[in-house]
Amino acid sequence: MTDWRDSATAVNGSTAGEPEGPKSSKVKLFNPVNESGSGVSGQEAGATFAAALVQEVDLSAITEPIREAVQASMPSPLQLKGLREAVLAASGMQASITNSINKWLVPALRQISDPRLYSTPEPVRSPYSDYMTQTSDYFSKHEYVIESVTDLNNAISTLVNKAPDLTVVWRGQQSVTWGLHSSLFRTLSLQNGVDRPEDGPEGDQPFPTEDQMIAAEAVILSTARQQWRFDGLSALETFARIQHAGGVTRLLDVTFNPYIAAWFATEANSDTDEDDSRLVALATEPVPTDEGIKVPTSRIELDSTWGSHLPLWHERTSVQERQAMDWGTGSRRRLWVPPAYDPRIAAQNAAFVIDGVPITSALTAPYFKAGGGENRYFKRADLLAAGSMFMRTASPRRKPQSNKQNLAPTFPFRITAAAKAPIRAYLERTFGYSRPSIYPDISALARETKEIAFPRLVDS
Repeated sequence: MTDWRDSATAVNGSTAGEPEGPKSSKVKLFNPVNESGSGVSGQEAGATFAAALVQEVDLSAITEPIREAVQASMPSPLQLKGLREAVLAASGMQASITNSINKWLVPALRQISDPRLYSTPEPVRSPYSDYMTQTSDYFSKHEYVIESVTDLNNAISTLVNKAPDLTVVWRGQQSVTWGLHSSLFRTLSLQNGVDRPEDGPEGDQPFPTEDQMIAAEAVILSTARQQWRFDGLSALETFARIQHAGGVTRLLDVTFNPYIAAWFATEANSDTDEDDSRLVALATEPVPTDEGIKVPTSRIELDSTWGSHLPLWHERTSVQERQAMDWGTGSRRRLWVPPAYDPRIAAQNAAFVIDGVPITSALTAPYFKAGGGENRYFKRADLLAAGSMFMRTASPRRKPQSNKQNLAPTFPFRITAAAKAPIRAYLERTFGYSRPSIYPDISALARETKEIAFPRLVDS
């Protein structure tokens, strides 16, 4: 890797008469348009739908009837959210009922970010802030410094124990001067003439936009399918194969194994051996709320939604459409575990993280504090210098906390330059990690032959 370089009906069980058992669950979903033709809120839609459900089904046996009603009516995510708020607010409901609703209703919500936060996006270009003088400044507030093998083991075990319920994937980079960028984002940044914070530039920085990323991906797919005849693969499979062959894509390589990520961070490289390196743990979903409601999984599969010929995100052309699927909001990082068509995938316990270019606004700024005083927030350029997706940092030493805006946390670590060689030796000695084991393919061997010190000619 290189530098881029209310009206819910209350149910309390005390109504007159004994329940006659569940009635028909084929409830007609309320149409979220009032008589004047204008839209109504998700809360209103949910409240009306909840009232209809109360009239049609026996809430003492609510789980299956409501499940069937919702599935039959196919409500939108906004209506489902309103339904949940209205039904759970109804007085007298038993805990077992609300728990049953939470168990199946919340995972059905595709949208977990708040649309109000992104309704008025900032301009796509901004300058760096005065307190972003180098890329590592963005992560320094919460980073865990690793100076030895013991520190590495303690750092990993601390985070795993502090966040046992989070889906976390790991990434290692050889220098802290690099942001966490996909290869495509990095390539477009160079093409656009983006300057690094280390260079002390003035003026707005032309970082890639989501529209530019999509346009570039369209060119990649067209080239692959029309010129190379790779037309029988889904878009994700095409990108994954290009990625593992060293090409440029939106995909960000990660691993489920923190020690493999540490090997990547400490891999020998004469260009970066003197630099501190970066180890990062990325949560793919937000921290669950205190209510115990688990958010929908961000793991995706090559199904009819994500395994199509055209990438799903290419169909979302507006900020509102992208936010509605939590694309570029920092709430979800889609996690894809590809088939082991390449030996590196299995050897590295590899996966890919996918997300859109961050949608920033004046309302998102307070969630990205620079530290060192009040009202010190990172600017859009700062965020994009740090990563091609939102990176809201959190301390790996503390139990992660939920936040109202459902932003998934990023846990940063810094491995000092002096610790890189000892850690690398420990990983090879303990786990057998080396270039042949991490890159067990003929292409890696072919590259290695260019570095071999061959015997010198000996005169006879």
